[in-house]
Amino acid sequence: MASTVVESVLVRRPFEEVAKVATDACAVLPLVGGRVALMREYADGSAEWDLFLDIGTIHVGGRIVVRPTDGTTLSWQSIRGTSQSAVLEVTSEGEHSRVTVTTTTEFTGLVFAALTERLARGIVGRHVRAGLEQLRHQLEHGES
Repeated sequence: MASTVVESVLVRRPFEEVAKVATDACAVLPLVGGRVALMREYADGSAEWDLFLDIGTIHVGGRIVVRPTDGTTLSWQSIRGTSQSAVLEVTSEGEHSRVTVTTTTEFTGLVFAALTERLARGIVGRHVRAGLEQLRHQLEHGES
């Protein structure tokens, strides 16, 4: 069973400015919260990160691979730990921009997986929403 969360925010800045920052893993991943660390970078532009979210008293996550950006999206896929993937996409809305994040988390097992995914959906959604609001604030006001 998989749990998908989709959150978006309107950023009152031009697309080019927003896309440059929002597709930079070094700028975005620390906003997700929890424990985040760059582990290694590759010549093709991909990188391995450790990404763990604080869910109650435990850390959920693991090693992810962040793929090279096309200038409008940032995406990653887990390679170890909790099965997770995400795509952050920047789109133009006139003179503003919209940043949308879609995350999917999967837990194994039947009954416990269903319960865990239901609880995690709300917690992951709050982490994603808070990260997007921090990103919006930084881009619109130049502050954290």
